[in-house]
Amino acid sequence: MPDETVTPDDVGTSRAEDRIRSLSAERKMLREQMAELQSRYDSAQEMVKQADTYKATAAEWETKFSQARTQWETERELFSRGITDQEGMDFVRMAYDRLPAEGRPPLGEWLAGDKLPKAVRAYMPDGGATPAPSAPPAPPPPAANAGATNAPRGAPSQYSPEAISRMSPAEYKAARAAILGLDR
Repeated sequence: MPDETVTPDDVGTSRAEDRIRSLSAERKMLREQMAELQSRYDSAQEMVKQADTYKATAAEWETKFSQARTQWETERELFSRGITDQEGMDFVRMAYDRLPAEGRPPLGEWLAGDKLPKAVRAYMPDGGATPAPSAPPAPPPPAANAGATNAPRGAPSQYSPEAISRMSPAEYKAARAAILGLDR
């Protein structure tokens, strides 16, 4: 009878093969996880680049908005002081920008002050005086239907458009007052 005894070398080989298979499967699983994490990382990097682009665009628009707001406030202040000529507005801006940035008063205070250059005063109404406040607003107009009345109620006209169109000029002249409702 053949002897089927297991030798220690056979046992070690099967354990080693099992261990190799186990490690190989674990390695394969880790590679799959690593590939998934790498794809997540790549998509996150793309989102970061996109966010940086959006931040740069937002900063650019904030700068444009700030410049437009400053320009609008300057023009509003110049209009309120009566300076409406484009050349005068440009000259006032140039003279104001020449002031040292440190300690520069707001434009409205500077225009109201007494130390304006003569060229700036030339563009101001009344030699540099602030314009007088405008007259109070006019009262609102009366309602559109305030004097309207309803048409007088009476018997409806016996004259239809077809009947009027068949009348001769003499008949129309005779019935005109009744047709127009003036006989009531």
